[in-house]
Amino acid sequence: MLNIWRISWHNITLNKKRFLFTLLAIILGTAFVTSMLIAHKTTNDVFDYYEKMYVANADYWVLSDEHTYSEELISAIQNDPIVTDSLLALDKQAFFELEGDYSLNERSVRITGVSDLNSGLLILPVIEGNLDNQGIVMTEAVANLLGKGVGDTVTFTDLGEAKISAIVEYTQLLASPSNWERAESTSFRVLAPLDMLREWTGKDGEITYMRFQTEGDGEELFHSFQQQFQGSSAYIEPVVADDFQSNDIGGLYTFFYIIAGLSIFISGFIVFNMIYTSVIERKQEFAIMKSLGYTQGSVSKLVLIEMTLLAFIGTVIAIPIGVGLGDIFMQALLSVFEFDMVYTLNWKLPVLLSIIIGLLYPIVFSLFPIYCAGKTSILLALKKGNGTIFTSKQYFFRAIFGLGFLCFLLIDHPIAYIAVIVGVILLFPLLIMGIGEIAKPILKSLNSYSGILAIKNLLQQLNRNSNTAIILAIGISVILLLSAVVESAPKGYEAEIKSTYGGDMRITSEAPWSTEDVTKILSYLAVTDVKSLKEATPITWDTVNKVKRQFSVISVSEDGPILFTHPHEKNLYNNLKTESTVLLGERAFEEWGGNIGQSILMNTPNGEQKFEVIGVVKTSHYSGYVAFMDETNLNDEFGWNNSFDLLLTVNNNEYDVIRDQLWSDFAGQLSKVQTADEEIESTTSAISGMNEMIMVMLFIVIGLASIGTANTLLMNTYERRYEIGTMRALGLTKQQVRNMILAEGLLIGVAGVIGGFATGVIFIYVTSKSKLMEGFISFQFPISDIILAMMAGVALSLCAAWVSSKSASKLDIQSSLKEG
Repeated sequence: MLNIWRISWHNITLNKKRFLFTLLAIILGTAFVTSMLIAHKTTNDVFDYYEKMYVANADYWVLSDEHTYSEELISAIQNDPIVTDSLLALDKQAFFELEGDYSLNERSVRITGVSDLNSGLLILPVIEGNLDNQGIVMTEAVANLLGKGVGDTVTFTDLGEAKISAIVEYTQLLASPSNWERAESTSFRVLAPLDMLREWTGKDGEITYMRFQTEGDGEELFHSFQQQFQGSSAYIEPVVADDFQSNDIGGLYTFFYIIAGLSIFISGFIVFNMIYTSVIERKQEFAIMKSLGYTQGSVSKLVLIEMTLLAFIGTVIAIPIGVGLGDIFMQALLSVFEFDMVYTLNWKLPVLLSIIIGLLYPIVFSLFPIYCAGKTSILLALKKGNGTIFTSKQYFFRAIFGLGFLCFLLIDHPIAYIAVIVGVILLFPLLIMGIGEIAKPILKSLNSYSGILAIKNLLQQLNRNSNTAIILAIGISVILLLSAVVESAPKGYEAEIKSTYGGDMRITSEAPWSTEDVTKILSYLAVTDVKSLKEATPITWDTVNKVKRQFSVISVSEDGPILFTHPHEKNLYNNLKTESTVLLGERAFEEWGGNIGQSILMNTPNGEQKFEVIGVVKTSHYSGYVAFMDETNLNDEFGWNNSFDLLLTVNNNEYDVIRDQLWSDFAGQLSKVQTADEEIESTTSAISGMNEMIMVMLFIVIGLASIGTANTLLMNTYERRYEIGTMRALGLTKQQVRNMILAEGLLIGVAGVIGGFATGVIFIYVTSKSKLMEGFISFQFPISDIILAMMAGVALSLCAAWVSSKSASKLDIQSSLKEG
């Protein structure tokens, strides 16, 4: 058994350069898969961790639709024997007192006073200081921006001052802007002792919410108080760890798997090319083995062991590289999304999966060559001749089938993408032949005889060269599609936000807006309309699988602001007037898992209720993770009476003027002022930042494909060593040999780039016409990326050809002629 492994090692290392290039392809393919799996798992863990940190150990909380309520209202809960812990909180909007020219909105800060900063219902990872319930607690990012440290004093306008007692890590409870630009539209957040905040504000005995923990599931207590609170301003909800409203990263996971799949595909294709060529070269060897008594299974087993050995070596080297790449990718990812988060790299399960994938995929891609090795015919293999020559008739049928598969692009289904790839693979030899014909006069004039030989060599191993160019083409096409999505998506989001935002500005108060407030805002010269927006939040609900989730329920009416789009909007508005009906945003509907006509169970301020889902709509609010209800039903049936948000229509984009007026007139209650443009910027900034990562992936994919080009040219050179030796003996110079190989590599690179561009255009077209996208992705070309892909594809293909040309020019003439 040991001998067969030694023989296998000897066989795979016989051609050292081919071995190294193939090994490098496996290493990079497995490393990229490892890094993407680690990034996916770690990203998921990061968001889960921070959501659970926000929820802490609380089971339920009591809130109000009037911002605050009396502490006496929940005294019975606090005294209930099954309640093991409770935390009281009061929110108050205020302003930092800062030196320098800062506007009110830049200085705005939400202070949350809590009854115990050391409570088990709060998770605050301390970086510096102590949670001593004596001073202010803020995140490290805010402290750095303010230039403050533990022990320094912070002053709040018209309230008071306090020392900073602790600086903590990022947490959703204290999510704050990390720069002054973001502070224009987002308030800072800090924690303070409840007694201190009550003293500053004079709100003795009032709280904004209470969290509590129970023994067991607490269901009986929950339902009991759910009934008691009906008709009051307070309502009770289960505490649910659900960050879908704040984090829409599902598309990011798709990006991870596209890159991982592309890496596997390209690496696997390189392995297939290498092992298939090796099997063809060794036909005589296999024939002799079979004539000496080896069975078909024995021959196939030998090649299988060779591939297993190669896969094992590649995987062992790739895994630590992949872990390092995963860490680098996570740092880049969080910087793109501007999150001040910390993370622990979750590598154990991804590494285990990567080991399995790394060991299996080279073997899977080699199954056909392994089968061919075992099926080698003794008589045919002992005859001279190498490779398979396709006839004109066979190429004709390839063209017909290739065009047939391309017709699938007319079908709006994900299978269209697979069909297009199959069609491109079938048509690629014809593209190579066409490029060869076009390039022939050009290469003949530039390189004379070397150019003619390059065309001849290109067509001599047409299928192998086509497979190599296909690797480059598909890699480029997928990256161009991702690039087009990244470039087009912000425009799609912008159109969606502008059409469903409901106005030009959204202003949020910590207290319900009154009729007098609305009248005063309407008196502003630049304000042409003011609409109230009632949003019941947070509302917990059950999926079809009985999993608890949490979102907002927003009121709508025919004469109100437009908050969603749907082909049958008028009918939906009318149908919503029916009792116990609701519309769901797309993401909420998908997470719910039911069908239109079924009922969704919600915990409302009026208790547990079922609502019939009568439709699904597109909306920019919370990226579609939201529900809509008729305004009257939200008041009477649902039990939500107050509006904390107003939507303003503004003349001449005078946002800064209006913002200053609002902060001046409503400083005591205003908590947030955001324009539609700021919402667009917030939503699209992360997507735009992804373009840099797309560029990196473009070079990685083209670089990986170039390894395949180098490997193919090395194999072509090795097979033609007798031919090259003869030409050198007849007077062909080393430079002419180099030029011949360089021209061949150039043609493969050009074919890959042209094929990649054409396939990318088809992919972009199919995606833009898909009903799933509904015009969200437009049919446009990422010009800069196309130019970069063409330049990189041709340049790296030439580099790969240069490596092979150096080997070809060094072939010993006498040895080459002897082998022939």
